[in-house]
This record gives sequence, structure tokens and C-alpha cells, in this order.
Amino acid sequence: MHATTTACKPSLAVSVRRTRLLDTFTRNSLTGLRDTFRRSSLFAVLALSLSAQAQEFPSRTVTVVVGYAAGGAIDQSARLVAQALSLRWGQPVIVDNKSGANGTIAATTVAAAKPDGYTLLVTATSHTLNKFTVKNLRYDVEKSFTPVALTVEVPNVLVVNVSSPYQSVAQLVDAMKAGKKDFSYASQGVGGIPHLAGEMFKLRTGTEMLHVPYKGAAPGMVDLSGGVVDMSFPSPGSIMAYVSAGKLRPLAVSATRRFPQLKDVPTFAEAGISDFNLGTWHGVLAPARTPPNIVAKINFDINEVIQTSAFQTALLAQGNSAAAPITPAQFGAKLSAELRAFEGVASKIDFSAN
Repeated sequence: MHATTTACKPSLAVSVRRTRLLDTFTRNSLTGLRDTFRRSSLFAVLALSLSAQAQEFPSRTVTVVVGYAAGGAIDQSARLVAQALSLRWGQPVIVDNKSGANGTIAATTVAAAKPDGYTLLVTATSHTLNKFTVKNLRYDVEKSFTPVALTVEVPNVLVVNVSSPYQSVAQLVDAMKAGKKDFSYASQGVGGIPHLAGEMFKLRTGTEMLHVPYKGAAPGMVDLSGGVVDMSFPSPGSIMAYVSAGKLRPLAVSATRRFPQLKDVPTFAEAGISDFNLGTWHGVLAPARTPPNIVAKINFDINEVIQTSAFQTALLAQGNSAAAPITPAQFGAKLSAELRAFEGVASKIDFSAN
């Protein structure tokens, strides 16, 4: 007997089922391919759009908002940057001073602006300090802004009226401890670096003095040169014109080494006060969610500007010093580190009581 084998033919139902599965698989595959193509096309169009946007930026006026009074160090450096960018871009770059509340009025304005690169904030170190010294901020110091570029880095300077009898920090401290008169110091506003410097000076020397806040450094320097207040701790850019005119006398700089434009002025350490290294930076921020390519373009152009000899010469004449070029990410890291450092310092000083 021979065994016979018979091929098993699929039933009609099975064939139909297989056909339907194949059709479904084919349709799903084609749909997936179409979706993938659409997404790829969308990303390509978006990338091209963003690239074109960066190349076209700026196509109209850019506004640089400064949170301090005209004539102060921050305003002066901001105007230099604005002028240089205007020439580079072929578009107007205007400076809008919104002074007061230690720069928070300007910051509030920019935080609420459209994130397209056409409204920028020029601010300083006090921007990060405001997180710990200003109540009820209407913005988040970090999350409401995109770091763009660093432009200036300088120390702060203890300065007195040239007609005062104090020729050194030691003489000033001795007079303050003698208690024969009340002393006062000017700052550019509550919670700023000059304010912090004044309070640190009190802590380091065991002295007392009245804090007199102004809406920016410029009006404070006017009153200091007029003898209304006894001293201040501004950045060099706010005092160089007064020093050159023989109206103010610098006594010490808050840095680890002497400042080139004030090479005859000792550091606080040289003057007998240790651990007194405070500095001021100026920088540019944009509203949060500003397109990264626009941020990168502004950063690149500002870094190009601050490395030119013309810009650096003009900056030095103001008493300012150009910062080393850094990326937006590096600037953001600097701000984060500064926030951590200020949190420890600010906790030791009751700014609300000054």
C-alpha cells in the first residue's frame, strides 16, 4: 500500500481573511509612509522657515529696554551696543529707558513682550539679586527670559566726594566708628549690587550708615558730587567722568586685582578689608521662547561687536570693560551659578529694612 499525500487547499473564508489582512497592512504602511513624509516635510519647511527668519532678522526697528536712568554705566554701555548693532544690521536699534525699582520695571516690560527678538533687555547683576530682594516680582528671573549675550564685566568702586577729608578706606572707617557724624551711601536702587556692597561694607567694618536709593546710578552720582550723600559703591562707568573732572575720589575696588582704568586705586584687600570681591556684569536678555536661531544670531553679532577695537576703546573711555565673548548657554550657566551664590549672601542681609 502506498501512502498518498494530498495538498490542503485553503478554504474560501481563509483566503478572504488573508486578503483583508494584506490590504489592511498595505493601507497602514502607506498611511505610515505618508505621515512620515508629511512630518519630514513639515520639519524641513520649519527648518527652512527658521533659517530664513534668522537671515532676515532684523527687518525693522529693534528696541533695547534699559532698566536704569540715562547717563549711568549700564545705559552708556547699552547705547554703545545699540549703535554698533544698528550699523551692523542696517536697522534702527533704539534705547528705551524704563528706570526704577532696580530694573524690575524694564524687566517686567520685556518679559511680557513678543518673543521675536525685536524687544531686548539690557540689564546687570542686580537682575539675579532681585529674586531675593524684591517682593512680588511679576516675572521669574530665570524662566521669563532667554540669555543672549554678556557685554561688560567690571568691579565696583568705593567712592567719596573729592572735598571729603578721607584719603583712604582706613580713614573713612575710623571716622565712621568715631560716631561724630551720621554717614550715608547712595545706590542705584534697593537690592542692586551697590546696595549689597554698602551692606557688606557695614558687615565687614562693623560700621553703620544710611542707605539712600536712587532710580539709577547717574542721579546718585550727582548727589554724591554735590555732598548730599557721603559715599557710594557704583561700577567704574558711573564715576569716571566725575573722577576725571576732579569731583569724586575712588578709595578701593572690589576685585582681586586692580582695575586698569583706576590703577592707582587699591583693592579692598590691599586697603585692609578681606573677602570683598563684588563685580557687575551687563548683558542682554530676550523674552522666553525667543527662537534659538534668532538668539544665536544676536549673540554672534554682539560677540563680534564687543571684540572690535573701536567698541573696546569707547567702552574703556566710559570706565567699562568688555566681557569675554560667551554663548547663550554659557551666559545661562553664569546666571544660574550667580543665583545660587546670591541666595546665601542675601539671606544674611535684610534688604527690606534699608
